[in-house]
Amino acid sequence: MAESTSTFFEDMTEPMSPEIFSDCEDKEVEPQNMNESMSIDGEEPELIHGSLGWQGTSMNEIFGGLDIFFNEQPPIRRSENHAVLFELTISLRRPPKPFPSQLVDRWSEHFVRMPHSPKCFYTTQNNTDDREVQTRWEVIQQALLQNFISTMHLEAAILSYNNKYVSQWNFTALHSFFEEIDEEETKKFFEKLLPNIINLALQLPSLVTDSIPLLKKHSNQSISLSQLQVASLLANAFLCTFPRRNAVTANSEYASYPYINFNGLFSGNARYPRKLSVKIEKLKCIIHYFRRVTASLDPVGTITIERRSVSRNNCPKWDKVKCPLPLLHINSEGTIEDQGAGLLQVDFANKFLGGGVLNSGCVQEEIRFLICPELLVTMLVTEVLDDTEAVIVTGAERYSNYTGYSDTFEWAGDYVDNTPRDSSGRRKTSIVAIDALYFTHEYRQYQGRSIIRELNKAYVGFISSEMPNTQPSGIATGNWGCGAFRGDPYLKSLIQLMAAAVNRRPVVYFTFGDKKLRDDVAKMYWHLIEYQVNVGQLFTLLQSYDSEAKRHQSLYDFLHKRAQVKPILKYFCARSPTSTKPQRNSKKVSPKKYDTNPTIMNKKNICSQKNKSHELTKEEDIRDILEQDQDDNSTEKQNSKYGNKLIDEYFSEEETSKQLGDKLKKETGGNKKSVWSFSAERETQDDRSRIESARKRRISLEEFDKQSGIVFESENELLRNDILTSDSDYEPPEPVDKRKNHTTIREVNRIPESLVNKQTDTGSESTNIINNPQVNKSPSPQKSEKQLNRRKGGQRTIYDFFSKMFLDSRQWYSFRTLFFYKLKK
Repeated sequence: MAESTSTFFEDMTEPMSPEIFSDCEDKEVEPQNMNESMSIDGEEPELIHGSLGWQGTSMNEIFGGLDIFFNEQPPIRRSENHAVLFELTISLRRPPKPFPSQLVDRWSEHFVRMPHSPKCFYTTQNNTDDREVQTRWEVIQQALLQNFISTMHLEAAILSYNNKYVSQWNFTALHSFFEEIDEEETKKFFEKLLPNIINLALQLPSLVTDSIPLLKKHSNQSISLSQLQVASLLANAFLCTFPRRNAVTANSEYASYPYINFNGLFSGNARYPRKLSVKIEKLKCIIHYFRRVTASLDPVGTITIERRSVSRNNCPKWDKVKCPLPLLHINSEGTIEDQGAGLLQVDFANKFLGGGVLNSGCVQEEIRFLICPELLVTMLVTEVLDDTEAVIVTGAERYSNYTGYSDTFEWAGDYVDNTPRDSSGRRKTSIVAIDALYFTHEYRQYQGRSIIRELNKAYVGFISSEMPNTQPSGIATGNWGCGAFRGDPYLKSLIQLMAAAVNRRPVVYFTFGDKKLRDDVAKMYWHLIEYQVNVGQLFTLLQSYDSEAKRHQSLYDFLHKRAQVKPILKYFCARSPTSTKPQRNSKKVSPKKYDTNPTIMNKKNICSQKNKSHELTKEEDIRDILEQDQDDNSTEKQNSKYGNKLIDEYFSEEETSKQLGDKLKKETGGNKKSVWSFSAERETQDDRSRIESARKRRISLEEFDKQSGIVFESENELLRNDILTSDSDYEPPEPVDKRKNHTTIREVNRIPESLVNKQTDTGSESTNIINNPQVNKSPSPQKSEKQLNRRKGGQRTIYDFFSKMFLDSRQWYSFRTLFFYKLKK
């Protein structure tokens, strides 16, 4: 660690990295023209126009051939929903003057409770153990207006106005930071930099003269501050002066707000050296920021914090959105803050803004807050974010470079941000904070409600707040919510594309070194573009993936197969979002009672229903083909051949139907002949022979009935007897009239003995009429005693009579079906 610290201070001796505890003499020169292009050391920022690591659309197309800073934010104006704490006369040569000129204090739950408020009291004990009530600001001034020589001395001063937390707070990280630097550097900090920080903090009543409103839930409000006002607020946070912001209980006043005092950053545990090391690197970033803002020239710019809230009812109905996907530039190299200049830059936020920046967390959001410490002021004013809310910060300046990520994060020296300013003195850098869901089980992110929530969140964040009637800037983003929150980058990339499409904004996506992700997302993007899949159709496809996710099927494999069947997609929007597949064997729905125009089942409607059924059947076949496993090469080849033929037939079905209709209309002479008359004329001789043969069989069956002399009084009784003597699966319908159940079969004329197989043993009670194993089976328990007795004494059943007339069971079943059909008639 000592070696790392030594290198750290050596780097700070370079012109771009002055010593961390020294006054900064070579301050950046502000451009006279606020629209002057950004440059660092006389060079343009490193963009990714010519990089070989990107795919998709070029950056020139993303910017529309314009300058990267072509967009302008609306100028700052004071309004009911926009609190401006400085005078609107902006000059880049000096900081803006505070507004109003006289101090206004509002000690209320709707405003930040300031440490200098006359209504903020603090109880102390004097040397005689008597309690004394003072204003908190008086106690803070007494504790800080002294000479400090060590961190132990500073710790005692901070705890003097936070004595409730003496046994809870520790300053291990702060002590460790100064233990690893030499005495000369420590002396510079306590003699020069710390007094400047204390002086900046104690200027708060004169710099911030109006009460700061809280950006509460479900509100659309904005706050504009000067960079000098922000620095004074952060100096007070560094010294832990803000009242009522240290409680950790759920019922405390600020339980729904992030922590703002720096006591969490000062604490540490020697048993976790890696976390302690990260906090030391964080302190380097913070101390370097204070060195910059307390130098000979004060910061002259401004910052705007906007909280945006949209009700769920005003969010898009995602299954009905018809807009196409936006332009996409995806790159495996670069970062949002470095290569996202001129774009809306996404902060992968926690719902409590800042996340663990003042503790041990050090991922994308925390790193952005460390290199742009002015973002920390959002933690003072912003309540926890709801599902359809976002925070946009315009004008935050970058002060530090860094290397590494998470446990490998390190401060890497000074950064001079020469991004041009707008007409209100803000840097042309806009950062949107949107929080993703945390998934305990990864498959839950594919559920419909989770997809809708993430879409709504991204949609709210991507709404343009730039000047009206201008082309909105693109969005610089990446793997939002895909680290500790366990999101799927393949899904999140599509969600952000859909949200950007609704807001008509292109997307620049950074995969942070993941080349495979870059290639896969680009391939899927072009596949969706090729098949003209719009946002609504893609949303329906994503919802239908929920069941497949549990089977561990790849999301992109699933989408690739489904997106191929382009004509099927026209059915998606008409279906319920919870059921995307057509139901098989669906019954026809009869007209409802309130339907005043019931469907008339004429020939035209019958043909229409047949066409629809045929269409759905083909759709099901195509789905099955696309979802078949491709493990066996032979099966794959066969299915592919059949599937291509079926899909081609399905694609051209609409055109073929039109051609057949025109041909039929031409052959029938228009409306002069009906389709049925035309078909009758086209009847062949084979058709006539087949019809004549069927007519003769019907006449023969009628003649057979007359000769047999068998009369049935109950059709249901006949069917029941047939079931009792066969293995047929046919189930007779319930009788309409229960009195018919008592009818029996009576024999009017005896069947001729020549047609009956005589018994060999007439004295036997058990008869063996036929040599059919189906009849010789033991009686079913469902047979009544009366039915069993009917089998005795030589009485025959209908099956006994006909069994010898047919060669096999197939002839019998065919005849039986025709016979019973005739009886019904």
